[in-house]
Order: sequence, then structure tokens, then C-alpha cells
Amino acid sequence: MKHTKIVSIFVAAGILGACLIGVSALGQTKPKGEMNLVMEEMMALDPAFKTIIDAVVLGNMKIIKPALVEVHEAREEVEKAVKAGQKITLQKNQDRVKEFVELDDKFHEEFEALEKAAEAGNKKMVKDQIHKLLDACVVCHERFKK
Repeated sequence: MKHTKIVSIFVAAGILGACLIGVSALGQTKPKGEMNLVMEEMMALDPAFKTIIDAVVLGNMKIIKPALVEVHEAREEVEKAVKAGQKITLQKNQDRVKEFVELDDKFHEEFEALEKAAEAGNKKMVKDQIHKLLDACVVCHERFKK
């Protein structure tokens, strides 16, 4: 059973990596600051997820929190833009920005739960949160990414 769970984490990490590699390639055409804020957030998630997977495999929950700094910074920029009424550019379903923002808010609530679990050294909860977060990634990409 443990082997199956670890294999599923690696498979999920591979899928996420493939999605984020595509996002990274798209985002590299503009200098930082001119890039779509959603892309910047996705690009910050890539190394964070890789570190989270490493933390679980190595049993070192302490490496997670420092890996989330860029994710939090990117999230703050998206929040500022939403509050300022700036356009959030989506690859598809642009008319559903409100739904995107709600999904993004929920995603970051789950991310905060992962961070708290990591701070507490709760490896099982971190693994559970990884699954919730990856599921949320798939839902969001299906709705808003071409």
C-alpha cells in the first residue's frame, strides 16, 4: 500500500511537471514584470512542487516552507491585481474569471494547510494535501488552460 501511494505521488508529480514545463515555455517570451500574472504564479509553483515531492520522499518536511516564498509572492501579486480591478488573463473561458479567482483562493487555502502540516512535521497530512492540490491543478487547467 505504501509503495502504491509513493508511486502515485511520482506519477502525479510527473504529470504536474509536464504541465508546468509547458507553462514555463510559454512564459519565457516576456521579461519578468510584463508576464501574465497567472503564468508567473504557475512558474513559481513548479520548483515548489518539486521540493515538496522531495520533502516527502526524503522525510524532511523542513525544506517545504522556504520553497513556498516565491509562490506566496506570486499569489500576492495576483491578489493585488484582482483587488485593483486589473484584468487577469486566462487562456480560455475569460468570461469565467470570477470562478477562476474562487478556485485560486481555494487552492491557496489548501496550500496553507500543506504548509501548516509541514511545519508540524505531519508527513501524512502533507501527502494528503499534495493530492488535493494536484487534483485542483487538473480541474483549473481543464477549465482555463488551452
